Amino acid sequence: MKFRDFFSNDFETGENHYIPSLRTRYYRCRNEDAKKAVLNMIDVEKGKVKAIVEQHNEIFFQCPAYTSTITVISPRIGETAIDIKVTTYRMIPRGYGKQIIERLYKHLDANLPFKGVSLYKG
Repeated sequence: MKFRDFFSNDFETGENHYIPSLRTRYYRCRNEDAKKAVLNMIDVEKGKVKAIVEQHNEIFFQCPAYTSTITVISPRIGETAIDIKVTTYRMIPRGYGKQIIERLYKHLDANLPFKGVSLYKG
């Protein structure tokens, strides 16, 4: 983790992220099943869904300590990729957004059949 990451409130996952725990996760399931798991995870996190944008496959929700946008995309039939963007509300976050993303992925790994991390590097 870079020094500036300790003072950043925004963290986002990606296919080629320099932090291995923040790379895109892939699951063996349909898009609808992944969305149900994400909505279940939001309930566990005590969050409120603010918007579901079907056109962009995004779910935006808000929790007391952060807001998040989760993108659920199916690159192939029976395979779903999930990316997460988190914005925290702390004055000095000390990498709290990274911890939140790792916790969310851990919950999804337990509830969906895990396939791999960053499978389609460019």
